[in-house]
Amino acid sequence: MNLGLFNKLMEASPLQTKDEWRIFLEICDSYLKEHKIKDPIVVELGIYEGKQKPFYEQLFGATYIGIDCYCHPNKRCKPEIYGFTSNPETLKKLKEKLAGRQINILFIDANHHYKNVKKDFEMYAPLCDDIVAFHDVNYPSILRFWDELKAKPSVSPTKEKEYLSPMWSSLSIAERGWVDKDNMFILIEIASGIGVMIKK
Repeated sequence: MNLGLFNKLMEASPLQTKDEWRIFLEICDSYLKEHKIKDPIVVELGIYEGKQKPFYEQLFGATYIGIDCYCHPNKRCKPEIYGFTSNPETLKKLKEKLAGRQINILFIDANHHYKNVKKDFEMYAPLCDDIVAFHDVNYPSILRFWDELKAKPSVSPTKEKEYLSPMWSSLSIAERGWVDKDNMFILIEIASGIGVMIKK
């Protein structure tokens, strides 16, 4: 990966911790090169200020599709698909944009409530062939789903269908930061964490 370009893009101050963001993108870069994937499709659920888009486009030459129902009013950003990620209409719009192609990198960073993260994963992960990532994996509700997913990666919690086969492996980047003490969550390190599911 072009670290000079990465550092230049970091000057825009994306909402990512620099080291974990670099590690995540290096993993993606290595995977794409190893599997000879050119013009990958990246779908990001939740774009906020839209500062991650240039990383995917400039480092990987990716076709980027951002999905969000909100963008920061003082920033210039516009999602490619405007809508709630949990809305079936939003998924329908994405499928139309994909036109039969599969997602190569799916980055889940929309609503951080447990049921919403779970639903985003169940709706969009079946469209991804390569890398599924969760941002803020240290956030308690996301960490709860992430731990469940790692424990049973091959069967959905509803047991209705398989959404990840044993062909997938998981890793956590900076999975630390929240601990449960007397039913209180305490921040012990400023590292939001990225959970990554990678097709073997």
